[in-house]
Amino acid sequence: MPKTAKTGQETTEKSKQPKLTEFRLRGETQKANASSAQMAETCAEGSSKVDEILSIVTSMKADFSTRLDKLLTAVEDIKKELSDCAERVTEAEVRISNTEDDISALRAKVSAMEAKKKALEEKVLDLESRSRRNNLRLVNLPEGAERQDPCLFLEKWLPEALGTEKLQTPLIIERAHRIGPRRDGNAPPRTLIMRFLNYKDKLAVVSAARVQKEVRYKEQRVRLYPDLAAGVHQLQKQFDTVREDLRKLGIKHGSDSPGEVTDI
Repeated sequence: MPKTAKTGQETTEKSKQPKLTEFRLRGETQKANASSAQMAETCAEGSSKVDEILSIVTSMKADFSTRLDKLLTAVEDIKKELSDCAERVTEAEVRISNTEDDISALRAKVSAMEAKKKALEEKVLDLESRSRRNNLRLVNLPEGAERQDPCLFLEKWLPEALGTEKLQTPLIIERAHRIGPRRDGNAPPRTLIMRFLNYKDKLAVVSAARVQKEVRYKEQRVRLYPDLAAGVHQLQKQFDTVREDLRKLGIKHGSDSPGEVTDI
């Protein structure tokens, strides 16, 4: 009896063991399936995120590529502009250098022409002064005093006004005339210019006028001056301050040539 009961229990326990093992296997299988599903879901999510990241990277790459292309294009344009500017600068430098050379040559020519011009002006002034050396200006002679023949009037009046004893030979006036149009009213009389045929006659008249100091026509005081060129007048104006100082010192002075002041 005891043996039979024991055998039944063993049989029962033996029959329970496969079921327990099967249950355990099912549990493990379910866990494995659940884990596989979770892993599959995780892989799917990871794959989706990777695809999203790849899409973003691709988009960024395309954007960067576009921007880089624009940047490279801009750089090439700048290089081209710089190259053009360099060519223009080189061309400008060449032109400037040529212009400077031309200017230097022109300056040399201008300097030579100015020197030549000055020499010609001095020559013309000398010729004009020589052509006037026989002339005298008579200032403050009343209008109409010379009548119709100024030369004849001067040839008679000058010896009378200066003294015939001071003039060794008869005066011969080559020509004489008033300067400018006739004035109206109480305007001062026009200057009369006379030209002596002989230069010595002119010097004799000047010397006699200096000795006499005052020359008069009737009651009117007149003055005699050399007929100087405009350029000589300009040269003499440079000595105005010197003349003023000489007058203050009481020193008599005169000019032998346009550029000199001498004591008398």
